[in-house]
Amino acid sequence: MEEAIYEFHLKLFFDIDSSTNHIPNEILSKDFTGDPDDQIASPFGKVVFLADNRTLAYLGRDGDETQVYTVDTVSKKVNQLTHHPSLVRSFVVDPDGSLRAFAAVAVPEKNQRKSRLEGDGVFLWDSKLFPLQFGSFSPMPLLWQTEGHQIRQYFLNTADGPKLFFDSRQSKPAEAVDLSDRKVATSGGTESWEDEAMLRGSSTLAENPKDKSLVMFPYALTNHPMHPERYAYYNQPLNKNAFIRRLAAPYGLVNPNTGKVEVLIDAPHPVSERYEGGDALWGPDGKSVLIYTLLPDAPADPPKWVEVDIATRKATPLGLPKDWHPIAWAADGKSLILSGKDGKFGNVPRTSSGWGKFVETGAAKGFNKDWPVATNGQKLVGVRDASLSPPELATYELNSGKVEDLSNFNPQLHQRKYGSVELWHWPSTSQKDAAGFLIKPVGYKSGTRYPLVVLLDDNTMGRVGEPYLLDASWQLSGHAIQMLAAQGYVVLYPREPILRDVVETDAEGKRVREYLESAVAELDKEGLIDPKRVGLSGWSRAGYYTDYMLIHSSINFAAASAIDGGGVEYNDGMRAFSDDELKHIHTPKLLEAHGLTSLVWLAGMADRMTSLGKPNDILYFATASHSTTRPLHRLRSLGTHLDWWNFWLKGQEDPDPAKADQYTHWRKLRETQKSAGKLPG
Repeated sequence: MEEAIYEFHLKLFFDIDSSTNHIPNEILSKDFTGDPDDQIASPFGKVVFLADNRTLAYLGRDGDETQVYTVDTVSKKVNQLTHHPSLVRSFVVDPDGSLRAFAAVAVPEKNQRKSRLEGDGVFLWDSKLFPLQFGSFSPMPLLWQTEGHQIRQYFLNTADGPKLFFDSRQSKPAEAVDLSDRKVATSGGTESWEDEAMLRGSSTLAENPKDKSLVMFPYALTNHPMHPERYAYYNQPLNKNAFIRRLAAPYGLVNPNTGKVEVLIDAPHPVSERYEGGDALWGPDGKSVLIYTLLPDAPADPPKWVEVDIATRKATPLGLPKDWHPIAWAADGKSLILSGKDGKFGNVPRTSSGWGKFVETGAAKGFNKDWPVATNGQKLVGVRDASLSPPELATYELNSGKVEDLSNFNPQLHQRKYGSVELWHWPSTSQKDAAGFLIKPVGYKSGTRYPLVVLLDDNTMGRVGEPYLLDASWQLSGHAIQMLAAQGYVVLYPREPILRDVVETDAEGKRVREYLESAVAELDKEGLIDPKRVGLSGWSRAGYYTDYMLIHSSINFAAASAIDGGGVEYNDGMRAFSDDELKHIHTPKLLEAHGLTSLVWLAGMADRMTSLGKPNDILYFATASHSTTRPLHRLRSLGTHLDWWNFWLKGQEDPDPAKADQYTHWRKLRETQKSAGKLPG
């Protein structure tokens, strides 16, 4: 904790088909401080077993460098396969442990834009330098990461060393960008390598098990544009914008001997699909490969999974329903194992004449849909949890549906006391199925009215499932759910209402307002809460919802916080809130900023609130990721929020001498609020 590090362990389970003794063997361990730009960064990434069933290959992270390694699970000897001067993103290792190919990203040499920024001075309105333009002053141009323009490169490993066979500077956007359209301009950059930077996580390679040829993505060429605008799929509303079209690219087929690349199918692969899309998957015989793609001879059809015959390039649809994708071949190689939305599984048989009928086989009970699964064709391994059960590894038998726990990584979490958790529904005119998790205090007594903290979900929880709620679902800053329950609070963690049809319009905030006001009113009606002691907090865009509620809601919140979000009016050109708007805020607000850009956004609002006599405080993390990941950062964020709610909702202070200055400052804020004559509650 004192060094703000994680300790990562790579553990190996033996014989998961056995029903006894699942004690894992530790192969490697490594301290890792995290990556502020990647909240799920790990020193062990993309781990795969080789054919000898004892060697693991993986992407190893050490500081800012990522390389390919193998480790012998018996001797625990580590072998470094790449010594590339930049981040390696994906790799292919042959069954004998030798490196076949890899993809990496590199920062280009100084460009004209960076040279101008290092000169004597520039204008902020210069769209060539700052393509993200807003209607009012924005700190974004000042804080633009000039080193963020990355180039993707693909290499074959040869006897003479790595041989470059593709460089993303051979690509460029297929269409011009209209910077006068704010939604287009703010959705991404306009230079080719800015688009390519968005694709760096999609730098994938898949090796043919027979002839060692490769399928790579993306393979976009300047002289071979996809013209994705002709596909009806890219002309739909709701995120089918120009930026997403610019990321469209085909797959490439790579000759393993020469490195020559040719287009696999002359059609773009959509990279933005959450449930249906996925990486290429070779057939067991190496004669065909499965990809998710649009089809050049049917531009009006939606994208689909197809089997591409390598010899003829004929594409045969698999006939999968919407929101389903293949994850592996069954053990006999005669059918595909499929994963679907909401944690469901299925299969589809491969016949001599094509593909058979899709069959849904159900869901693995308790499996968390947000975690990936792995399979050997007979069993699935995934993460199993529940609202009061911490996540553990578990297996799911495909034929019988039997679920069995593999691990017990956190026994102490099974032993602690929890506030009860229930999926709670309430009547709302803006949302047919208004629902969220209601957490009651530890030792709850019927008839007692408790202080309430509403912790907003930024659509990371989804609309199904019951994740473990020690804190929030993938929102690892400030949302101290069970810690609040232990201190005598009712906590409401509502699922985000459906907003896609109103996002970035005036109706967005209004819908959130009705949704939350109706929830608080129902809790008051049921006698669960003290309506004079209600707190509200949101992270990311939900930070903006917090601001909107403080300005527009009829609820007189006793305290609030916004975590790495909000601070400006999102639906009006990201302009600063006016003094007339801020005058409606009578709630003490904690603003948590992660990084310099966030600090500039939030400090602008805090400065105006202070000048208007509105109590506020800023908690700043200079190196935190958007959702904090370092243990020390998380501890400070969660602990500070708990102190904030106790101070404003219960009038309590932590006697820890280290916090004396914190409470001295907060008492001054309370006096400011009293002198203004505007007390919440």
